[in-house]
Amino acid sequence: MKIFSSTLLVVIFICFFYSSISCDICGNYMGITPYNNKNSISFIHRYRVFNGYRYYQSQSRFFPANAYRVMHGGGSTDTGYIATNVHSSKDFESYKIFELRAKYFISKRVEVNAFIPVLNNKTETNNVYNTITGLGDITLSGGYHLILPKEENNIKQKLIMGIGIKLPTGFCNYLGNDNLRLPFEMQPSTGSTDALIYVNYIIMNSHFGMSTNMSYKINGQNKFHERVSNSTTDFLSLFYKIKIKKIAIYPSVLTSYEYTKGIVTNNRLDKATELNCLMIGPGLDIYYKSFSINTAWQFTTAEKVNDGTLKSVGRISVGINYSFNKIEKKKVI
Repeated sequence: MKIFSSTLLVVIFICFFYSSISCDICGNYMGITPYNNKNSISFIHRYRVFNGYRYYQSQSRFFPANAYRVMHGGGSTDTGYIATNVHSSKDFESYKIFELRAKYFISKRVEVNAFIPVLNNKTETNNVYNTITGLGDITLSGGYHLILPKEENNIKQKLIMGIGIKLPTGFCNYLGNDNLRLPFEMQPSTGSTDALIYVNYIIMNSHFGMSTNMSYKINGQNKFHERVSNSTTDFLSLFYKIKIKKIAIYPSVLTSYEYTKGIVTNNRLDKATELNCLMIGPGLDIYYKSFSINTAWQFTTAEKVNDGTLKSVGRISVGINYSFNKIEKKKVI
């Protein structure tokens, strides 16, 4: 068993550093999850921003004007998307996701999950401002717990492997004020049915631990003959447990890697939409009884940026979680 565990750990590290391809919307990182398998309901909010052009701005901003808050008047107009060659430091793309998640154990080793997102996408290019809010694509998944943690062991492990499907429940044909369809990246839904496979592994002693989460997504094509190239999202978290009475605090360092070749339209790849990005930053998870708060703030540390495209600045994630046990059936005497 010790040989198997050591080998598995090495394989997980190799998979993390050599895996490829990702989409911020489909990443299913849930923070540092406790070892006791429980049903749960969660609300997750994520904010991702792109700002600054390669060779034009040396510094990018996490909160450029109007990227997070709702615009209240000013110089920009809310019209259709217009391409531009003017590399303004005011240009940005921001993506906010408000997601309801539910997890339910149908047996000791089998879990099912549902993810229901609402997206708010914004962009400003050459003083042309657009914002779209709408229901995203619902994801359903099921996971099998290959390794369950044993309370008597000093080193505890958990390994989950699962599959899922993303359904085109959102709308992918929003128009601008000029009655032209907004770009694919701005739509709350991809309009396609996608398949997902994922692996989650956690190892921990009494204080220190490591969590890895990897997902690979096979993306379909929508009615406009658009699709995102197959993608992966990979997370690695190193954390430390601090116990204060009934409160468990987990400060952590979270690294994530994303890669996708980009958007394919009518069988032609748009290389400008490629995403190849490494992010790192602090995280803090707090657990008290059945409630938990999961937070992370990541900054882009390495990225391949094509000419004329905005740079990734980073991502913020905040989650509130409520866990509850399954209702046990009473024995009939």
